[in-house]
Amino acid sequence: MSAHRPNIIYILSDDHRADYVGCMGHPILRTPHLDQLARDGVLFTQAFCTSPACTPSRACHYTGQWERKHGVNFNSNSSLAPAAWENSFPMRLKEAGYFLGWVGKNHMPVGEGGYQSGYLESVFDYWYGNHGHSEFYVKETPQGVGYRNATSDTQVEIFAEGVNNFLNPQQSFTESGRPPLPLRPHNQPFCLCLTFNLPHGVGTGTMQLRPTDDELYRSAYRDQIGELPLPKTYRTYDESVHSPRLPHHVYSNRRIAQYDYVKLPGFLKERQVRTCQVVTGIDRMIGHLRKTLTDMGLADDTIIIYSTDHGLHHGEHGLGGKCFLYEEDLHIPLIVYDPRAQQGKRGQIREEFVLVPDLAPTVLDLAGVDIPDSMQGQSLAPLIQGDTPRWREDFFAEQLLDIQDYPRSECVRNKEWKYIRYFRRSEDETFYTLDGTYGTKDNYIDALASTLNDERPIYEELFHLDSDPNEETNLAGNPVYQHVLEALRARIHTLGKEALGASAGPLTIPLDRRYESE
Repeated sequence: MSAHRPNIIYILSDDHRADYVGCMGHPILRTPHLDQLARDGVLFTQAFCTSPACTPSRACHYTGQWERKHGVNFNSNSSLAPAAWENSFPMRLKEAGYFLGWVGKNHMPVGEGGYQSGYLESVFDYWYGNHGHSEFYVKETPQGVGYRNATSDTQVEIFAEGVNNFLNPQQSFTESGRPPLPLRPHNQPFCLCLTFNLPHGVGTGTMQLRPTDDELYRSAYRDQIGELPLPKTYRTYDESVHSPRLPHHVYSNRRIAQYDYVKLPGFLKERQVRTCQVVTGIDRMIGHLRKTLTDMGLADDTIIIYSTDHGLHHGEHGLGGKCFLYEEDLHIPLIVYDPRAQQGKRGQIREEFVLVPDLAPTVLDLAGVDIPDSMQGQSLAPLIQGDTPRWREDFFAEQLLDIQDYPRSECVRNKEWKYIRYFRRSEDETFYTLDGTYGTKDNYIDALASTLNDERPIYEELFHLDSDPNEETNLAGNPVYQHVLEALRARIHTLGKEALGASAGPLTIPLDRRYESE
């Protein structure tokens, strides 16, 4: 390891299933640059998010905390307090002397007023981003006004221009109608957060196959559409109505229109093609990025991390979207490349359970910066260095969204079993809050603590993953496995309490509105 601090490039895609990377076994998707990044670094094949929805998972990424602790959620009417953001990995790096850059989508409100606060723009030294969703032709949308200086028209390529300018700044590259973006000091380590809104449906769903689009986004993979397999457990909408995955009192089987493409195989395959196209587009950009780093003499000092917020259902069990605790939503891609690692430690494939909250402490550890006590994850540095430390054997995940008809749920997963429990939906009768510090009704649910205290689940699932990896057979009602069920009920309570932790101060501040679609 070199004595000076490394640069960090932290890349997040959106709704990126673990199996949609070449090195994770996709049958036709080509991701040569991500595959090479894995050969040069470490591929974590058992990486999981702990909150399968955009906003809470992104807060987990940056704070190193479970949602249960940071309390930022689509329906909580809350924004992360600046005092809490001060302990995020970008801010800890800034305090240690890093130049901070942001390019792309932000889907995590911070500061008084959330997305309108201007807080993140003020603490990042270089800001070339937008709040909320980014469409495929993002600069044509109201939230894309800051990108209108870009010469490209498509999201990946627009963000690439911002990244190139961050690395090799040009005074002529300015935000539309605003002063020039600040130049990156060459004598200062940097941390760049690069965040896509792809392959999320807001991105892929707005692709138009324009004649001006790159050929990749018009024709790639279309000649292989017949080779795209439907999931083993795929059900059409009609099939799922007659045989729903979850009882109607748990989940209504309604979904927001954005995920209607899973209803019929033809529509799903079209979306799968678009997903392959944009993932290959991101992959191509990463190839250009690594070449730029090499050309600038930065490659040997720049750590690259690639992951996503969560996965996505492609019609498995008749489900669309995310916000469930099944493998399709929890399992994510994760590659960590540290060029300082010894040659013999590169190309590792690690199968330990690694989680989104682990990444913030990992970044700080690799950068030689102290990890704050507020972070709950474990640094992956020992795994990256090829060690075999004692590691977690199970983990806790949660889904606290209580709008858009999704059920609140929690799970504990180990290598053999997964236990999921569901709680009543309250959006039609209750003003819902995560921290319980404010509300417009007297009967709000304090979801941070209630499920770990006296609130009882309304439905349970138990899956034996060794023999049932697709989670098809619910064993919760089988008396043969009652001892397993009881043990996991106790374990989920223990892990949930650990995730809730103890708050040293207010982590969120209230907002006056609910957030947009996940």
